[in-house]
Amino acid sequence: MASPIPFFELTSPSMSEEESHSPNPVPDSGSAILRAVFLVVLILLGFYYLFVDFRGLSDAKGIEQAQIGREIARGHGFTTKTIRPVSLYQARSVDPETPLVGFKDTFHAPLNPLLNSVFLLTCQSAWDYEPEVQGNEENRSAIYLPDRVIAAVSALLLFCSIGITYLLVSRIFDAKIGGVTAILMLLCQLLWKFAQSGLPQNLLLFLFCFATYFLYKAVEMHNQGKSPWLWIALTGGFFGLLALAHWLTVWIFLGAIVFVAAYFRPRGVLAIMMAAIFLAIISFWGYHNYKNSGSIVGSGIYSFYSGLNNGEEEWVMRNADPKTDDFSLDGLPTKLVYGSLRQVNDLYSFLGSIVAAPLFFLSLLHAFRRREIANFRWCLLLMWVFGVGGMSLFGIRDPLEANQLHVLFIPLMTAYGLAIVSVLWHRLGLPMHAPMVRNGHFTIIILISAMPFLLTLVPSIIRGMYTKERVFKANWPPYMPAVIAELKDITEPNEVIVSDMPWAVAWYADRISVWTPRTMDQFESLVPYAEDKGTPVAGLHFSPLTTNKEMGSELFIRDRDWAALASRMAVAGVTRTPDAPEGLDIMGRQEFRFARAFYPMIGHSMFFYSDRDRRRLKESRAAASSSE
Repeated sequence: MASPIPFFELTSPSMSEEESHSPNPVPDSGSAILRAVFLVVLILLGFYYLFVDFRGLSDAKGIEQAQIGREIARGHGFTTKTIRPVSLYQARSVDPETPLVGFKDTFHAPLNPLLNSVFLLTCQSAWDYEPEVQGNEENRSAIYLPDRVIAAVSALLLFCSIGITYLLVSRIFDAKIGGVTAILMLLCQLLWKFAQSGLPQNLLLFLFCFATYFLYKAVEMHNQGKSPWLWIALTGGFFGLLALAHWLTVWIFLGAIVFVAAYFRPRGVLAIMMAAIFLAIISFWGYHNYKNSGSIVGSGIYSFYSGLNNGEEEWVMRNADPKTDDFSLDGLPTKLVYGSLRQVNDLYSFLGSIVAAPLFFLSLLHAFRRREIANFRWCLLLMWVFGVGGMSLFGIRDPLEANQLHVLFIPLMTAYGLAIVSVLWHRLGLPMHAPMVRNGHFTIIILISAMPFLLTLVPSIIRGMYTKERVFKANWPPYMPAVIAELKDITEPNEVIVSDMPWAVAWYADRISVWTPRTMDQFESLVPYAEDKGTPVAGLHFSPLTTNKEMGSELFIRDRDWAALASRMAVAGVTRTPDAPEGLDIMGRQEFRFARAFYPMIGHSMFFYSDRDRRRLKESRAAASSSE
């Protein structure tokens, strides 16, 4: 890596005379003070987002990857207790007798769960959530300790990414732009929210920083007439790791391959080597997916179909018989263009509301004198364009979601944006001898970019002082560990819970949970299959994901089998009846009679437990108690 550069140094030989305008370096004492302030702010923000503002993991896929990590830590390998009906369909197409215990995951990339598993071993004693100890009636969503551990790991990766970004940007431009980029990343609320989600975005950012560092180093070596083979090999290796953290980054790698093939000579040779290293790294997981699902991309192929279906991934994943869906490629070009334009329209929020980042595209019009700087921006543009294409095909709606890859480009796009603003600022003819004027553009950019964080800081602190506000107004849906964990007390370890939020049941209750199948007929098929495998269905669990659907709405009508049942039981709960109506059956089907045995909080979580299984559990526990 580059040799250390004084923090906030105002000049650097890496900048041309046109691109560097500040003749006097900051004294060493001033640089030390700035570093100390930066470190203090970093620690304070880490404390704020991990303790004051933290409400538990906020994203379904992040929670799901967390419970896979716990299974790895237990020595169960890449298995999951969250089972998608479509994944079960794939597994049964390979092995018709696939058990629900030790179900192999083929949806998620392995690197983030594997990393989580290492750190989850440090809090093994807290894996079993004890509601009476960690939660109570006044605080039903007391933080699950492993949630905080996983968020802390993601925050640590963010810290490391900021450090690598500083070194990379300092090498490309100068230490001043590197320092301002680091500050903007530190104050980026989106990156911190990803740390709280459990998603692998900060791991992706960490790996992408290394990959781009090595790729830029290869460009430097090539321009100096030296061999770039080592740096290209390292680039391919880190892109391989990036793909093992999120399969969608393969699209970004395609952009990098196009640049390497066109830029380096002899043309195509280095690109082939880079691709070979990349494929060698990811091939083992492709084999894992093929062995367990019949597809090298596993259940991820249905994410592509959900992208074609307007991003409605839930509707695709809950289908236990995907042959009934008509996955047509008609209109694919239109959807690709529309999805790309929608991302461009929301680009500012996708790039973390950092005002300098979208200005990268303005830097494409500037004639940088250093060839490395001028050429590398086209590599960055290619990777971003391919990434946008991939996100359009697989679906992306919000800045804070699993398929959001724009965040990977925040550091370098911000750096190029800061560089072009610096060039334009110094052409205004202002009195640059005054430090406040000379650095005024950086001050303005930092203040504007920090606004989303500053505007929410005080309200968040006030809200965090009140337990009930923290419970009900934090995440949606409100994952409440103390409520969900009680499902563990009324079910056996080998029993299956069918739920509309199986990731939360698997993580907090530590029980096998199948996502509610799309139709009642599919549920009917699941029950005898699970019984035959020694994992009987204990009951149904509903949350606000189902109970909050408005009657008559499109969502209610499409999911009417479950929404109607949940509504009927919600009425029973509001009237505080001790049990569900005598002989209640699921949508008129006498063979599935469930009585309401567990209803801890109106409007949050409902569990319908079969009378037969309830009696059996009571008898088995009574026998175990007498033997003790």
